[in-house]
Amino acid sequence: MEYLKNRILNLKYIVQFFRHSTFDILHSTRSGFSLVEALVAIAILLIAVVGPISIIGNSLHQIYYAKDEMLAINLAQEGIEMVRQKRDSNMLANEVPATVTAWDSGITAGTYVVDAPSFSMIACALCDTKVYKNSNGFYSQGTQGVGSVETQFTSRTVAIADIAPGREKRIVSTVTWKTGGDTRSITVTEYIFKLRP
Repeated sequence: MEYLKNRILNLKYIVQFFRHSTFDILHSTRSGFSLVEALVAIAILLIAVVGPISIIGNSLHQIYYAKDEMLAINLAQEGIEMVRQKRDSNMLANEVPATVTAWDSGITAGTYVVDAPSFSMIACALCDTKVYKNSNGFYSQGTQGVGSVETQFTSRTVAIADIAPGREKRIVSTVTWKTGGDTRSITVTEYIFKLRP
């Protein structure tokens, strides 16, 4: 019996201990945050702030890349259009009596640098000619006028190859540029034909 009394008394002390310590923990008069609470709060703030900032930064990079890619596609297409224009001009020159111009005059096989404002194709000795933007907003290579500004486009080349001599040529226009330290390139390919026998 004595043993049982001691057991019950011990249980009473244990219950009182837990009752008071739980009350003390929940209803502490101490103010401030514990270290764990502060670390959790900082972690939540970091996640809430850093996540959106990194998404915004990535989105801005993608916007700049899309703008540069759009300009590169247009510059590459301009190289194709210039060769096509030369072919069409040669064909129209044959309409004048007593004029004989080969349809592919001025578009022989090789690699060229295109200068659209001056309507010239320069044989490519150094194919890394920079692309400049002049004061009128036109992009050019080879000749830089007053007020021309160097662009992010490191080169634009047009390569012409004979596919079926006298009838068909392949034009490959390549533009290379840098966006945010990344070097990128785009290639447009087109085939032109002799339109009349």
